[in-house]
Amino acid sequence: MPLAPRTTNDLPSLAEEYSDSAPEDIRIGIALSGGGIRSAAFNLGALQALQSQGVLQSAEYLAAVSGGNYIASALTISAAHTDPDCENGKQPWGRGSPEERYLRQHTDYLAPGRAGKQWMAASVVYGFVLNYLPFVLCAMIIGRVAGWLLHLLGVRLSDLRLNGLALPESTLLTVLLIAASVCVGVALLLVAYRRWFKDGKPGNYGESHSERVASWLLTGAAAVGVCLVLPPLAEVYATSSTNLLSTFVDERPESFQTAGGRIVIAFVWLLVSCLLAVIALMLGRRFRALRLMLVLSSISSAGLLLVPLLSSLEYSTRHGLHSAGDAVGVAVALLIVLVMAVKVHNRRYSMHLFYRERLNSAFALKRRREGNRIVAEPIGYEEKLYFSELGPKESNRLPKLVVCCAVNLTTDDVPVGRFAESFTFESDRSGGPLFKYHDTARFEGRSGLAGTQLTLPSIMAVSGAALSPLMGRFTYPPLRFLMALTNVRLGVWIKNPRHRSWQPTVPDEAVRPGLAARAWASIKDGWHEPGALYVLREALGGAKSTHRYIYLTDGGHWENLGLVELLRRRCTHVLCFDATCDQTGDGLDIGRAIALARSELSADVDLDPRPVMPGADGLSESMAVSGLVHYPAPGQEAKLVYAKAVLTPGSSWDLHAFKRRDRRFPNHSTSQQMFTDEQFEAYRTLGHEAGRQALELLNIPEPLLRPAPTAAEPFHRDGAASSLG
Repeated sequence: MPLAPRTTNDLPSLAEEYSDSAPEDIRIGIALSGGGIRSAAFNLGALQALQSQGVLQSAEYLAAVSGGNYIASALTISAAHTDPDCENGKQPWGRGSPEERYLRQHTDYLAPGRAGKQWMAASVVYGFVLNYLPFVLCAMIIGRVAGWLLHLLGVRLSDLRLNGLALPESTLLTVLLIAASVCVGVALLLVAYRRWFKDGKPGNYGESHSERVASWLLTGAAAVGVCLVLPPLAEVYATSSTNLLSTFVDERPESFQTAGGRIVIAFVWLLVSCLLAVIALMLGRRFRALRLMLVLSSISSAGLLLVPLLSSLEYSTRHGLHSAGDAVGVAVALLIVLVMAVKVHNRRYSMHLFYRERLNSAFALKRRREGNRIVAEPIGYEEKLYFSELGPKESNRLPKLVVCCAVNLTTDDVPVGRFAESFTFESDRSGGPLFKYHDTARFEGRSGLAGTQLTLPSIMAVSGAALSPLMGRFTYPPLRFLMALTNVRLGVWIKNPRHRSWQPTVPDEAVRPGLAARAWASIKDGWHEPGALYVLREALGGAKSTHRYIYLTDGGHWENLGLVELLRRRCTHVLCFDATCDQTGDGLDIGRAIALARSELSADVDLDPRPVMPGADGLSESMAVSGLVHYPAPGQEAKLVYAKAVLTPGSSWDLHAFKRRDRRFPNHSTSQQMFTDEQFEAYRTLGHEAGRQALELLNIPEPLLRPAPTAAEPFHRDGAASSLG
């Protein structure tokens, strides 16, 4: 194993970076950016404008990220579940359609009403408890066992403190110091050996036996250092906590020397750590408070792990194993950890489950007749909406949906500092340049453990998983550790197609194994599921492309517009709608997309977005600009129209009036996921105006488009005209 994770895969050829061949005629692609409910409303208006001009039904690809994918997936789901006799002249999600009206009444879908907010709070606490429990139990077990051993050896915590500059009196401490010194010394000798006795040719960095041994020796020295720090830290923890808490509650310090007293102290410090964690997470999206957030994240993470460890270590060292109940307690704790390792895995308690349920309730809609009216209602969550069964139907005249996600990696499979790679889902195939493309049905896990199936609402939630410990280039190590420990994650683990356990065939259901075989298979499968070990890897940033499971999050953690994936498919006409939060008008997302297109695909994007960036008065010259994309193949180009959620002097007056009432418009924070109807309509109207201006710049000859629908020509599944209203 090399010193640092290093890939051995050959770099793909330039042709392999593209997932589609060059078209013979035009190929229209539409990109919808991320941005939560803000983006969903904006992009809904844009799609309605495109449909009215016949562009949406003429497009071949619809690439969507996060909030943009809310509405793109919703369109795919509703089109597949709408009967012709329920269309009533309005295409699903059209202007004034039952779906749009339903969403207006449920823009608070994440936590509707008092009961919804309480349910969300209960879900957060539930996930935190199941996620944190193995760690607190392991810390308690380690502290208890270590304390019993020290008590058995007759060693007190005070004996393990350094005696100034003199050698320590404790034999154990002396041995540990000597061991650490030997490890460091041998590591230095190995460096000298490589430099002096290898003829000045040390070989490939990180791949020699000497470097691996030196790495393990230095790791061992660091472990000894931790062992030297913990005992005096435990003594300081016990003394300071006892005195501080006794002062606050007016109780004698001796009252907290008992097991019950130690539990009370630990509980108080864990509450303080949780409070600091909440503050750190709230500051996570405030860039100006970045340093404070990182400090609070480090303190709270240390508290959540060290409090149970230090409390158990200090108490057990003083009292030892004085009753059978102590041993039974540790045995029970160990049994709980083992059971949770098999039965309680991250894919069953992460906030991803709550998130996809709420998205399903607002965006997975179908129509039904209610007397003389046609209304929209959510499709039952128990109905599995598998993406592979919701493929584009030619009669629906919808583009092929490309759901953009990001797979998080910390190896050199990806360039330094990026920490993520593109991973997309389509109805027929899914994957990315690194993991290749495979049949989407194989990712859906239909025969897997309950609750782990990957449906389109699940994929929708993954694409919008903005909050996660691993967030590509937005990852901060202290915050990563805290979020992993407290279960603040919306991403999901899926089976890795590059792992040897990836089965090419589905097991034969006709062959039913015996009871013992099924029980063993259940234990083995549960053990391999992402549990505490994967959470720990996530916290430490150890996400590799060779693990059994890979971690998918928001597509914006790689590229937030979906533009690069359209260029990967060699589109000749691209409409890109940007509803990202850009209060300063820096245009960071379109800048990243241009840079990624160049580095990933060798495609040069000739676009000047400055006319759409807001000036000092908050207004932009235009909502859309056009440019060219030059593919590496000679003569292959694409026309790109970039439209942004901005106000212009010519914007509808109601939008300017709304801006005066709400200064955050059109840049409400993505963390604000509950809109009023007025906010929703403002963004939808803004998107509709952006769509119309983008179409003027795109200027595709009308004979190349499918005929635009009219109100008198309702949509039919036999291929007749359709309309968004």
